[in-house]
Amino acid sequence: VLLHPDKNRVPFPLVLLTEAGSEAEVVDAIKAGAVDYLIKSPELLANLPRVIDRALRQWGCVIRQRLTEDALRESEDRFRSIFTTAAAGMVLISPFQNVIQVNPAFCRFIGCDEAELLNRSIFDFTHPDDREKIQQLYDAMFSQQLGSADCERRYLRKDGTTVWGHVSVACVTGGDGRPSYCIALVQDISLRKALEEKLLLANRELDAFVHTVSHDLRSPLTPIIGYLQFIFEQHADLLKPPLDDLLQEVLKEGERMHTMLEDLLALATVGSVTPPSEPVSGDDIMRTVLLRYSACMDNGQDVRFTSLPDILMPRTLYLQIIDNLVGNALHYSSGGSVEVSGSRTGGLVRLSVRDHGPGVADAEKERIFELFYRGVAGKKTTGTGIGLATVKKIALLHSGRAWGEDAPGGGSIFNVELMDSL
Repeated sequence: VLLHPDKNRVPFPLVLLTEAGSEAEVVDAIKAGAVDYLIKSPELLANLPRVIDRALRQWGCVIRQRLTEDALRESEDRFRSIFTTAAAGMVLISPFQNVIQVNPAFCRFIGCDEAELLNRSIFDFTHPDDREKIQQLYDAMFSQQLGSADCERRYLRKDGTTVWGHVSVACVTGGDGRPSYCIALVQDISLRKALEEKLLLANRELDAFVHTVSHDLRSPLTPIIGYLQFIFEQHADLLKPPLDDLLQEVLKEGERMHTMLEDLLALATVGSVTPPSEPVSGDDIMRTVLLRYSACMDNGQDVRFTSLPDILMPRTLYLQIIDNLVGNALHYSSGGSVEVSGSRTGGLVRLSVRDHGPGVADAEKERIFELFYRGVAGKKTTGTGIGLATVKKIALLHSGRAWGEDAPGGGSIFNVELMDSL
Protein backbone atom coordinates (compact mmCIF):
# COMPACT_ATOMS: atom_id res chain seq x y z
CA VAL A 1 0.00 0.00 0.00
CA LEU A 2 2.79 2.38 0.90
CA LEU A 3 5.05 1.75 -2.15
CA HIS A 4 4.43 1.83 -5.89
CA PRO A 5 4.80 -1.63 -7.44
CA ASP A 6 7.41 -0.20 -9.92
CA LYS A 7 10.46 0.54 -7.77
CA ASN A 8 11.96 2.79 -10.49
CA ARG A 9 9.15 5.26 -9.79
CA VAL A 10 9.97 5.60 -6.08
CA PRO A 11 11.02 9.28 -5.78
CA PHE A 12 12.89 9.16 -2.44
CA PRO A 13 14.71 6.70 -0.15
CA LEU A 14 12.64 4.60 2.20
CA VAL A 15 13.64 2.84 5.39
CA LEU A 16 11.09 0.31 6.70
CA LEU A 17 10.76 -0.32 10.42
CA THR A 18 9.26 -3.71 11.27
CA GLU A 19 8.75 -6.05 14.13
CA ALA A 20 10.55 -9.35 14.27
CA GLY A 21 8.88 -12.07 12.28
CA SER A 22 7.66 -9.83 9.39
CA GLU A 23 10.07 -11.23 6.78
CA ALA A 24 7.39 -11.42 4.06
CA GLU A 25 6.66 -7.72 4.45
CA VAL A 26 10.40 -6.96 4.26
CA VAL A 27 10.83 -8.90 1.03
CA ASP A 28 7.86 -7.15 -0.57
CA ALA A 29 9.18 -3.74 0.52
CA ILE A 30 12.69 -4.38 -0.88
CA LYS A 31 11.19 -5.51 -4.19
CA ALA A 32 9.12 -2.33 -4.25
CA GLY A 33 12.18 -0.06 -3.75
CA ALA A 34 13.01 0.18 -0.04
CA VAL A 35 16.75 0.63 0.49
CA ASP A 36 16.90 -0.88 3.96
CA TYR A 37 14.79 -2.37 6.73
CA LEU A 38 15.24 -2.15 10.50
CA ILE A 39 13.84 -4.01 13.48
CA LYS A 40 12.61 -1.61 16.14
CA SER A 41 14.73 -1.52 19.29
CA PRO A 42 16.29 1.01 21.68
CA GLU A 43 19.73 0.46 20.07
CA LEU A 44 18.29 1.23 16.63
CA LEU A 45 16.84 4.52 17.78
CA ALA A 46 20.26 5.53 19.13
CA ASN A 47 21.96 4.69 15.78
CA LEU A 48 19.19 6.09 13.57
CA PRO A 49 21.17 9.15 12.34
CA ARG A 50 23.94 6.89 10.96
CA VAL A 51 21.34 4.56 9.45
CA ILE A 52 19.69 7.47 7.68
CA ASP A 53 23.06 8.78 6.41
CA ARG A 54 23.94 5.35 5.01
CA ALA A 55 20.52 5.12 3.35
CA LEU A 56 20.98 8.53 1.70
CA ARG A 57 24.41 7.56 0.31
CA GLN A 58 22.97 4.34 -1.02
CA TRP A 59 20.09 6.29 -2.55
CA GLY A 60 22.58 8.63 -4.25
CA CYS A 61 24.16 5.61 -5.97
CA VAL A 62 20.71 4.46 -7.06
CA ILE A 63 19.90 7.90 -8.52
CA ARG A 64 23.22 8.11 -10.42
CA GLN A 65 22.65 4.65 -11.84
CA ARG A 66 19.14 5.63 -12.93
CA LEU A 67 20.43 8.79 -14.61
CA THR A 68 23.12 6.81 -16.42
CA GLU A 69 20.60 4.23 -17.58
CA ASP A 70 18.21 6.96 -18.73
CA ALA A 71 20.97 8.75 -20.68
CA LEU A 72 22.07 5.49 -22.28
CA ARG A 73 18.49 4.68 -23.19
CA GLU A 74 17.99 8.12 -24.74
CA SER A 75 21.25 7.81 -26.67
CA GLU A 76 20.27 4.39 -27.99
CA ASP A 77 16.85 5.71 -28.97
CA ARG A 78 18.41 8.66 -30.85
CA PHE A 79 20.88 6.39 -32.64
CA ARG A 80 18.12 3.95 -33.56
CA SER A 81 15.99 6.81 -34.91
CA ILE A 82 18.86 8.23 -36.98
CA PHE A 83 19.92 4.79 -38.15
CA THR A 84 16.40 3.89 -39.28
CA THR A 85 15.40 7.18 -40.94
CA ALA A 86 18.73 8.29 -42.48
CA ALA A 87 18.64 8.93 -46.23
CA ALA A 88 22.15 7.51 -46.62
CA GLY A 89 22.92 3.84 -46.14
CA MET A 90 24.40 2.75 -42.80
CA VAL A 91 26.09 -0.59 -42.08
CA LEU A 92 27.56 -2.00 -38.87
CA ILE A 93 30.47 -4.36 -39.59
CA SER A 94 32.03 -6.81 -37.13
CA PRO A 95 35.79 -7.43 -36.70
CA PHE A 96 35.19 -10.57 -38.79
CA GLN A 97 34.08 -8.20 -41.58
CA ASN A 98 30.53 -9.44 -41.78
CA VAL A 99 27.32 -7.40 -41.51
CA ILE A 100 25.87 -6.92 -38.02
CA GLN A 101 23.13 -4.44 -38.84
CA VAL A 102 21.90 -2.42 -41.84
CA ASN A 103 19.38 0.37 -42.22
CA PRO A 104 16.54 0.57 -44.77
CA ALA A 105 18.43 3.07 -46.98
CA PHE A 106 21.31 0.63 -47.50
CA CYS A 107 18.87 -2.18 -48.24
CA ARG A 108 17.32 -0.03 -50.98
CA PHE A 109 20.77 0.93 -52.27
CA ILE A 110 21.95 -2.68 -52.55
CA GLY A 111 18.56 -4.09 -53.60
CA CYS A 112 18.31 -6.67 -50.79
CA ASP A 113 16.16 -7.25 -47.72
CA GLU A 114 17.73 -6.86 -44.29
CA ALA A 115 17.56 -10.61 -43.67
CA GLU A 116 19.53 -11.24 -46.87
CA LEU A 117 22.39 -9.01 -45.67
CA LEU A 118 22.77 -9.87 -41.99
CA ASN A 119 25.86 -11.98 -41.16
CA ARG A 120 27.04 -11.89 -44.76
CA SER A 121 30.63 -10.97 -45.59
CA ILE A 122 30.99 -7.43 -46.91
CA PHE A 123 32.93 -8.87 -49.85
CA ASP A 124 29.83 -10.71 -51.07
CA PHE A 125 28.54 -7.41 -52.45
CA THR A 126 31.90 -5.68 -53.16
CA HIS A 127 32.98 -5.32 -56.79
CA PRO A 128 35.87 -7.73 -57.53
CA ASP A 129 38.16 -4.90 -58.64
CA ASP A 130 37.69 -3.13 -55.28
CA ARG A 131 38.00 -6.10 -52.92
CA GLU A 132 41.73 -5.78 -52.29
CA LYS A 133 41.40 -2.06 -51.51
CA ILE A 134 38.47 -2.65 -49.14
CA GLN A 135 40.25 -5.56 -47.45
CA GLN A 136 43.25 -3.31 -46.73
CA LEU A 137 40.97 -0.53 -45.42
CA TYR A 138 39.15 -2.71 -42.90
CA ASP A 139 42.34 -4.49 -41.85
CA ALA A 140 43.77 -1.06 -41.02
CA MET A 141 40.59 -0.05 -39.19
CA PHE A 142 40.33 -3.15 -36.99
CA SER A 143 44.08 -3.14 -36.26
CA GLN A 144 43.59 0.48 -35.12
CA GLN A 145 46.06 1.87 -37.66
CA LEU A 146 43.17 4.07 -38.83
CA GLY A 147 40.39 5.60 -36.77
CA SER A 148 38.31 6.66 -39.76
CA ALA A 149 38.58 6.72 -43.55
CA ASP A 150 36.80 7.83 -46.74
CA CYS A 151 36.81 6.17 -50.13
CA GLU A 152 34.80 5.63 -53.30
CA ARG A 153 33.95 2.04 -54.14
CA ARG A 154 31.64 -0.12 -56.23
CA TYR A 155 28.90 -2.40 -54.91
CA LEU A 156 27.24 -5.38 -56.56
CA ARG A 157 23.46 -5.23 -56.32
CA LYS A 158 21.23 -8.25 -56.04
CA ASP A 159 20.19 -7.88 -59.70
CA GLY A 160 23.84 -8.01 -60.83
CA THR A 161 24.23 -4.31 -61.63
CA THR A 162 27.03 -2.15 -60.22
CA VAL A 163 26.50 1.03 -58.18
CA TRP A 164 29.02 3.53 -56.86
CA GLY A 165 29.10 4.63 -53.23
CA HIS A 166 31.08 7.20 -51.27
CA VAL A 167 31.89 5.51 -47.97
CA SER A 168 32.85 7.12 -44.67
CA VAL A 169 33.94 4.51 -42.11
CA ALA A 170 34.66 4.93 -38.40
CA CYS A 171 35.78 2.35 -35.87
CA VAL A 172 33.89 2.07 -32.54
CA THR A 173 35.83 0.71 -29.56
CA GLY A 174 34.52 -1.03 -26.47
CA GLY A 175 35.27 -0.37 -22.81
CA ASP A 176 38.53 -2.33 -23.09
CA GLY A 177 39.73 -0.06 -25.91
CA ARG A 178 39.53 -2.81 -28.52
CA PRO A 179 37.50 -2.37 -31.76
CA SER A 180 33.91 -3.55 -31.33
CA TYR A 181 32.61 -2.77 -34.82
CA CYS A 182 32.90 -0.34 -37.72
CA ILE A 183 30.05 1.86 -38.85
CA ALA A 184 29.97 2.79 -42.55
CA LEU A 185 27.97 5.65 -44.02
CA VAL A 186 27.27 5.02 -47.71
CA GLN A 187 26.06 7.69 -50.13
CA ASP A 188 24.94 6.79 -53.64
CA ILE A 189 27.20 8.59 -56.18
CA SER A 190 26.32 6.49 -59.23
CA LEU A 191 24.79 9.46 -61.06
CA ARG A 192 27.82 11.63 -60.40
CA LYS A 193 30.15 8.89 -61.62
CA ALA A 194 28.10 8.42 -64.78
CA LEU A 195 28.23 12.16 -65.49
CA GLU A 196 31.99 12.23 -64.85
CA GLU A 197 32.46 9.38 -67.31
CA LYS A 198 30.40 11.17 -69.94
CA LEU A 199 32.35 14.37 -69.38
CA LEU A 200 35.66 12.53 -69.65
CA LEU A 201 34.54 10.88 -72.88
CA ALA A 202 33.34 14.22 -74.27
CA ASN A 203 36.67 15.86 -73.42
CA ARG A 204 38.56 13.04 -75.13
CA GLU A 205 36.39 13.36 -78.22
CA LEU A 206 36.84 17.13 -78.20
CA ASP A 207 40.60 16.84 -77.90
CA ALA A 208 40.66 14.30 -80.73
CA PHE A 209 38.53 16.61 -82.86
CA VAL A 210 40.74 19.62 -82.16
CA HIS A 211 43.85 17.56 -82.87
CA THR A 212 42.44 16.33 -86.18
CA VAL A 213 41.17 19.73 -87.30
CA SER A 214 44.35 21.61 -86.37
CA HIS A 215 46.50 18.99 -88.08
CA ASP A 216 44.39 18.78 -91.25
CA LEU A 217 43.98 22.54 -91.64
CA ARG A 218 47.70 23.14 -91.39
CA SER A 219 48.26 21.09 -94.56
CA PRO A 220 46.55 23.51 -97.01
CA LEU A 221 47.87 26.54 -95.10
CA THR A 222 51.50 25.54 -95.59
CA PRO A 223 51.53 25.95 -99.42
CA ILE A 224 49.37 29.10 -99.22
CA ILE A 225 51.87 30.79 -96.92
CA GLY A 226 54.77 29.38 -98.90
CA TYR A 227 53.47 30.64 -102.26
CA LEU A 228 52.84 34.12 -100.87
CA GLN A 229 56.33 34.28 -99.39
CA PHE A 230 57.74 33.14 -102.74
CA ILE A 231 55.82 35.90 -104.56
CA PHE A 232 57.16 38.60 -102.21
CA GLU A 233 60.72 37.28 -102.46
CA GLN A 234 60.88 36.68 -106.21
CA HIS A 235 58.35 39.10 -107.76
CA ALA A 236 58.15 42.04 -105.38
CA ASP A 237 58.86 44.45 -108.28
CA LEU A 238 55.66 43.36 -110.02
CA LEU A 239 53.42 44.09 -107.05
CA LYS A 240 51.87 47.51 -106.90
CA PRO A 241 49.37 48.99 -104.43
CA PRO A 242 46.73 47.99 -103.54
CA LEU A 243 47.63 44.44 -104.66
CA ASP A 244 50.78 44.46 -102.54
CA ASP A 245 48.83 45.53 -99.44
CA LEU A 246 46.13 42.93 -100.01
CA LEU A 247 48.60 40.09 -100.40
CA GLN A 248 50.51 41.23 -97.32
CA GLU A 249 47.25 41.08 -95.36
CA VAL A 250 46.51 37.59 -96.72
CA LEU A 251 49.99 36.44 -95.63
CA LYS A 252 49.57 38.03 -92.20
CA GLU A 253 46.21 36.31 -91.63
CA GLY A 254 47.56 33.00 -92.94
CA GLU A 255 50.47 33.11 -90.53
CA ARG A 256 48.08 34.02 -87.70
CA MET A 257 45.88 31.05 -88.58
CA HIS A 258 48.94 28.78 -88.67
CA THR A 259 49.98 29.98 -85.19
CA MET A 260 46.48 29.41 -83.85
CA LEU A 261 46.41 25.87 -85.22
CA GLU A 262 49.80 25.17 -83.66
CA ASP A 263 48.50 26.42 -80.30
CA LEU A 264 45.31 24.37 -80.62
CA LEU A 265 47.36 21.27 -81.38
CA ALA A 266 49.46 21.90 -78.27
CA LEU A 267 46.29 22.36 -76.20
CA ALA A 268 44.76 19.12 -77.52
CA THR A 269 47.87 17.05 -76.73
CA VAL A 270 48.28 18.31 -73.14
CA GLY A 271 46.50 15.35 -71.58
CA SER A 272 48.10 12.68 -73.76
CA VAL A 273 51.78 13.25 -72.92
CA THR A 274 53.44 10.32 -71.16
CA PRO A 275 54.64 11.14 -67.61
CA PRO A 276 58.42 10.85 -67.11
CA SER A 277 60.20 8.50 -64.73
CA GLU A 278 62.61 11.20 -63.56
CA PRO A 279 61.94 14.82 -62.48
CA VAL A 280 62.47 17.62 -64.98
CA SER A 281 64.98 20.33 -64.12
CA GLY A 282 63.33 23.72 -63.65
CA ASP A 283 66.58 25.56 -64.36
CA ASP A 284 67.00 23.64 -67.62
CA ILE A 285 63.46 24.68 -68.62
CA MET A 286 64.29 28.31 -67.84
CA ARG A 287 67.48 28.23 -69.93
CA THR A 288 65.51 26.87 -72.89
CA VAL A 289 62.93 29.67 -72.59
CA LEU A 290 65.63 32.36 -72.30
CA LEU A 291 67.38 31.04 -75.40
CA ARG A 292 64.12 31.29 -77.35
CA TYR A 293 63.26 34.86 -76.35
CA SER A 294 66.73 36.41 -76.13
CA ALA A 295 66.73 37.54 -79.76
CA CYS A 296 63.21 39.02 -79.82
CA MET A 297 63.12 41.16 -76.69
CA ASP A 298 62.41 44.87 -77.14
CA ASN A 299 64.87 47.47 -75.95
CA GLY A 300 64.94 47.62 -72.18
CA GLN A 301 63.32 44.19 -71.72
CA ASP A 302 65.01 41.38 -69.87
CA VAL A 303 64.02 38.21 -68.02
CA ARG A 304 65.23 37.63 -64.48
CA PHE A 305 64.67 34.39 -62.63
CA THR A 306 65.44 32.53 -59.43
CA SER A 307 66.04 28.79 -59.36
CA LEU A 308 62.89 26.90 -60.38
CA PRO A 309 61.92 23.64 -58.62
CA ASP A 310 62.37 20.28 -60.32
CA ILE A 311 58.97 18.69 -61.08
CA LEU A 312 57.92 15.16 -61.95
CA MET A 313 55.89 16.08 -65.03
CA PRO A 314 56.42 15.84 -68.81
CA ARG A 315 59.11 18.24 -69.98
CA THR A 316 56.91 19.56 -72.79
CA LEU A 317 54.20 20.57 -70.29
CA TYR A 318 56.63 22.25 -67.89
CA LEU A 319 58.14 24.09 -70.86
CA GLN A 320 54.69 25.17 -72.08
CA ILE A 321 53.82 26.70 -68.72
CA ILE A 322 56.98 28.81 -68.46
CA ASP A 323 57.16 29.57 -72.18
CA ASN A 324 53.54 30.75 -72.37
CA LEU A 325 53.74 32.86 -69.21
CA VAL A 326 57.07 34.48 -70.14
CA GLY A 327 55.95 35.04 -73.73
CA ASN A 328 52.70 36.57 -72.51
CA ALA A 329 54.57 38.88 -70.11
CA LEU A 330 57.02 40.05 -72.77
CA HIS A 331 54.24 40.51 -75.30
CA TYR A 332 51.98 42.70 -73.17
CA SER A 333 54.54 44.66 -71.16
CA SER A 334 56.03 47.68 -72.85
CA GLY A 335 59.54 47.33 -71.52
CA GLY A 336 61.02 46.61 -68.13
CA SER A 337 61.91 43.27 -66.67
CA VAL A 338 59.98 40.03 -66.43
CA GLU A 339 60.62 38.16 -63.18
CA VAL A 340 60.21 34.37 -62.94
CA SER A 341 60.23 32.53 -59.61
CA GLY A 342 59.19 29.20 -58.16
CA SER A 343 58.88 27.49 -54.80
CA ARG A 344 57.93 24.15 -53.29
CA THR A 345 56.05 23.43 -50.06
CA GLY A 346 55.84 19.66 -49.64
CA GLY A 347 53.99 18.37 -52.69
CA LEU A 348 52.71 21.83 -53.71
CA VAL A 349 54.71 23.70 -56.35
CA ARG A 350 54.08 27.35 -57.23
CA LEU A 351 55.41 29.06 -60.37
CA SER A 352 55.05 32.84 -60.76
CA VAL A 353 55.80 35.28 -63.59
CA ARG A 354 55.63 39.03 -62.97
CA ASP A 355 55.58 41.75 -65.60
CA HIS A 356 55.60 45.54 -65.43
CA GLY A 357 52.93 46.11 -68.05
CA PRO A 358 49.55 47.85 -67.85
CA GLY A 359 47.98 45.09 -65.73
CA VAL A 360 44.67 43.28 -66.17
CA ALA A 361 41.28 44.78 -65.37
CA ASP A 362 39.47 43.13 -62.45
CA ALA A 363 36.59 42.12 -64.72
CA GLU A 364 39.01 40.20 -66.96
CA LYS A 365 41.13 38.38 -64.37
CA GLU A 366 39.04 35.21 -64.56
CA ARG A 367 38.24 35.35 -68.27
CA ILE A 368 41.80 35.69 -69.56
CA PHE A 369 42.28 31.95 -68.98
CA GLU A 370 39.34 31.13 -71.27
CA LEU A 371 40.05 29.75 -74.72
CA PHE A 372 40.38 32.52 -77.38
CA TYR A 373 39.66 35.33 -74.86
CA ARG A 374 42.25 38.08 -75.19
CA GLY A 375 40.82 41.03 -73.27
CA VAL A 376 40.97 44.72 -74.10
CA ALA A 377 44.77 44.91 -74.27
CA GLY A 378 44.97 41.75 -76.36
CA LYS A 379 42.81 43.19 -79.11
CA LYS A 380 45.52 45.75 -79.88
CA THR A 381 48.25 43.13 -80.40
CA THR A 382 48.72 39.86 -82.24
CA GLY A 383 47.97 36.57 -80.51
CA THR A 384 45.55 33.66 -80.40
CA GLY A 385 44.22 33.67 -76.84
CA ILE A 386 45.18 30.01 -76.39
CA GLY A 387 48.39 30.26 -74.36
CA LEU A 388 46.87 30.98 -70.95
CA ALA A 389 44.08 28.44 -71.58
CA THR A 390 46.80 25.83 -72.14
CA VAL A 391 48.51 26.83 -68.89
CA LYS A 392 45.23 26.44 -66.99
CA LYS A 393 44.56 23.03 -68.54
CA ILE A 394 48.01 21.76 -67.54
CA ALA A 395 47.45 23.04 -63.99
CA LEU A 396 44.07 21.28 -63.72
CA LEU A 397 45.58 18.03 -64.98
CA HIS A 398 48.01 18.20 -62.06
CA SER A 399 45.30 18.97 -59.44
CA GLY A 400 46.24 22.64 -59.41
CA ARG A 401 45.06 26.04 -60.55
CA ALA A 402 46.16 29.14 -62.45
CA TRP A 403 45.27 32.76 -61.74
CA GLY A 404 46.37 36.35 -62.26
CA GLU A 405 46.67 39.16 -59.73
CA ASP A 406 47.87 42.75 -59.52
CA ALA A 407 51.56 43.25 -58.75
CA PRO A 408 52.64 45.79 -56.14
CA GLY A 409 53.63 48.99 -57.91
CA GLY A 410 51.93 48.04 -61.18
CA GLY A 411 51.87 45.18 -63.64
CA SER A 412 50.60 41.65 -63.16
CA ILE A 413 51.65 38.40 -61.56
CA PHE A 414 50.52 35.14 -63.15
CA ASN A 415 50.64 32.14 -60.81
CA VAL A 416 50.38 28.41 -61.34
CA GLU A 417 50.08 25.87 -58.52
CA LEU A 418 50.62 22.16 -59.14
CA MET A 419 50.52 19.03 -57.00
CA ASP A 420 53.75 17.12 -57.52
CA SER A 421 54.59 13.70 -56.07
CA LEU A 422 58.36 14.20 -56.26
